[in-house]
Amino acid sequence: MRGLRDKVVLVTGGGHGREQAGSSLGQLMCVELAKEGSKIVVADLTQERADATVEQVKAAGGEAVGIAVDVVDEASVKAMVDTALEAFGRIDVLVNNAGVFGAYLPLLEIETSQWEKVMDVDLKGVFLVTKAVLPSMLERGAGVVINVSSASGVVASEVGAEYTTAKHGVIGLTKQISYDYGHQGIRAVGIGPGVIKTAAFEGAEITPDFPFYDLTMQAPAGRYGEPMEIARAVCFLASDDASFIHGHTIPVDGGSPTR
Repeated sequence: MRGLRDKVVLVTGGGHGREQAGSSLGQLMCVELAKEGSKIVVADLTQERADATVEQVKAAGGEAVGIAVDVVDEASVKAMVDTALEAFGRIDVLVNNAGVFGAYLPLLEIETSQWEKVMDVDLKGVFLVTKAVLPSMLERGAGVVINVSSASGVVASEVGAEYTTAKHGVIGLTKQISYDYGHQGIRAVGIGPGVIKTAAFEGAEITPDFPFYDLTMQAPAGRYGEPMEIARAVCFLASDDASFIHGHTIPVDGGSPTR
């Protein structure tokens, strides 16, 4: 894709547990971006998880560094950005991918601590990381911010009130970043994955017991999404081929119905 070669891309939630089978969404994003010629900053909660993805990027012929970060801690986020800039001199693309799921409970059954955890990681984390990266992008007058929301950013479902609220917030924040900084060379866009057949599903026969089975099978695609479909969509949004897409969150969800 145009414009990705030699770009420096920072991906939060880009790590992967060595004990897990298959690739995480974040890891696959990093590897696919590296295949396009980008230099990757892999950020995750632990150094081990970040390094596991760095190994995969290097095995694919790419260049990467791994950084441990807690996206809800402002000092940790600042240290991550400083390390990334020291390693590569700039950050061209930021992918805010770090996130956690909800408790799959209705509002009255959600503990305040659970609400705060999801809101912190899924929404505050996007705010803190973007706020730390933007100054270096604005100094150069160019940059792309990609926020990973969800199909839950536009619908309500059994995933839970805290997750639905946070992901709606990510879509609003994406629009605001575009509004605030689009005329200063910053392109902010989002991606809204549907239900994806992640590594946890690998080798399993898809049955009605799978998460969101009815909603997924009723959608036009009639199937779960593949991790590669999300990773390639991120590559497109990061590239110059998407240069006229500003402020919007692109659903990659098989046409999931809204309600």
